[in-house]
Amino acid sequence: MAFWNEAQLEPKRKFKFLMQIDGAGGGLPEYIVKKATKPSFSVTEAKHQFLGHSFYFPGKLEWKEVDITVVDAGGFNEADTPAGAGTDPASETLQNDATLSIMRLLNDFGYQHPAATANAVTAGGNPKTFSKFGGTNSLGNVTFKALDSNGVVIEQWTLKNAWIKDVNFGDGDYSSDDVVDITLKLRYDWAEYISNPSFVSEIYPQG
Repeated sequence: MAFWNEAQLEPKRKFKFLMQIDGAGGGLPEYIVKKATKPSFSVTEAKHQFLGHSFYFPGKLEWKEVDITVVDAGGFNEADTPAGAGTDPASETLQNDATLSIMRLLNDFGYQHPAATANAVTAGGNPKTFSKFGGTNSLGNVTFKALDSNGVVIEQWTLKNAWIKDVNFGDGDYSSDDVVDITLKLRYDWAEYISNPSFVSEIYPQG
């Protein structure tokens, strides 16, 4: 059977996915994610040459970075909504501000600006630095979920020990009316895959 002549069979579609990042402070909501690459890997090789021939031997497996693009959501349009609808009354900051959420993740990662570090040192305190625990804990669970037409998860990837490696907050451009995108690059140790997790409990790669 093939999906082009069997109506009940359907290939996976690129636009049917959710990217879950449920880190400290709420992480990033799924609906601001525009694009996300799935995990991928490469295997290194050792090359042996003899006379005019080359022979290759598999080496180590390395998981490649994942790229995520999100919309820089900044709350609602204050002119079109009731007073205060786009802000959090408790903090007077824009709701769902993606830049703010990422900067909070950076803080939870362990970053401390130089003035704060200097103050901590001179006051006999403890200056903060990055740690793997801080980075992975700030992001929490990072999961890519492919969906079918009924919204059922038919493919799930979970990044293990993921942390933020690169962030680009986009730019301003007078000639463009596009929304502002933020791109993130995540590093992780390995990824776990489950096919149709609602019915199958096998996780790959297996030990």
